[in-house]
Amino acid sequence: MSSNREGFKLFAYLSISTLQSLTLWVLILVPEFLSHHGWRTQKIGWAMGMFFLIYLFSQIFSGHLADRIGNVPTALIGTGVALLGSVFYWIALWWPNAIFSARILHGAGSAMVSSGALFHLVRAVPQELKGRVMGYFGLPGFVMMGIGPLIAETLRDSWGMAGPFTLIIVNFIGVGFILRYLPRPLSPKGSRRETFQQIFKKNFPKLKPVVFFSFVFGFSFSSWHSFLAPTVNWIGVGAISNFGGGYGAGAFLTRLGISTRIDTGKKRMIAISSLILYGVGLALIPHAIYSWQLGLIGLFCGMSHGVYYPALSSIAAERFHPLHTGSAMSLYLSASSLGMFLGPPLWGFVGDQSGYVWVFRAAGFFLICSTGAFLMSRSWSPARRLLWQ
Repeated sequence: MSSNREGFKLFAYLSISTLQSLTLWVLILVPEFLSHHGWRTQKIGWAMGMFFLIYLFSQIFSGHLADRIGNVPTALIGTGVALLGSVFYWIALWWPNAIFSARILHGAGSAMVSSGALFHLVRAVPQELKGRVMGYFGLPGFVMMGIGPLIAETLRDSWGMAGPFTLIIVNFIGVGFILRYLPRPLSPKGSRRETFQQIFKKNFPKLKPVVFFSFVFGFSFSSWHSFLAPTVNWIGVGAISNFGGGYGAGAFLTRLGISTRIDTGKKRMIAISSLILYGVGLALIPHAIYSWQLGLIGLFCGMSHGVYYPALSSIAAERFHPLHTGSAMSLYLSASSLGMFLGPPLWGFVGDQSGYVWVFRAAGFFLICSTGAFLMSRSWSPARRLLWQ
């Protein structure tokens, strides 16, 4: 009976991850939708980045809340918030500025749902497997990365943007239905009633290097997440879904295969160094002239993502405070959200000034240089590294 219950929990949380990810990737067409309404690139960047700013703060809050009231209640509150945001996506069909309200509420709710689900999984496994489990939790996201844009294009061609926006509502209703069938402990055992400031002081010093690098990846990742559609739409139907399909396939295969062999010990540096390949891929995106080339670039970027994330998460998990797992995880994960908030408006400014080619060149160069700097810092002597940490 206990085994069946645990199996159901795993299935439920992976299903939640799947639905959450689908809501993210069917919205990849939003920048193109806004550009048709005459929005400038930088304004589009602010709209896309707003999701991640709110996601950032909500994720930090969610970790603190989950440590106090439990994972499932936190996720249920988030579902309600996200459903309210879904209504504003519909309003944006007639009043495009409503997209800001939609992104704010969607970001807040999504962070609470994701945090509640992921924190439960990580708390349930041994220390040495935490990074790997965090990687497995993201697997449905890579599947949806490949399927989501295709679904979005199909729905848009049939019903316009009302199709993708309606799917957001349906997905969050599904999330709420699943959460209602999960046990809901109201007060996690062993939790300590410390202030957020106290918890932050205990976790941030040890997490500082990985928090910084998580920010770097989110900042670079946001370039294609926000501006892939308007950059490659001239290639024709299938360009976006080919890139997403290649990316998802590469990440899925490597995360189930080679990533499990290089997510511990010194081998983690090999996995993280693969982001140099990712940076090269970003720079090549605007130079693709056929859909299959975008699929190939997506494949290599996805492979890099598939091995990098479990490795960095493993390093982060070693530094989580044992009494504040939720808060420490939310701090680590929110760093990527901060990068994805700051990235779109900055890349949008670059796009307005120099064109999309330089958006992707700059993002790739930044990621390559930052990866090199992180790898160098890991080779420093313990005394020198202590200054950084």
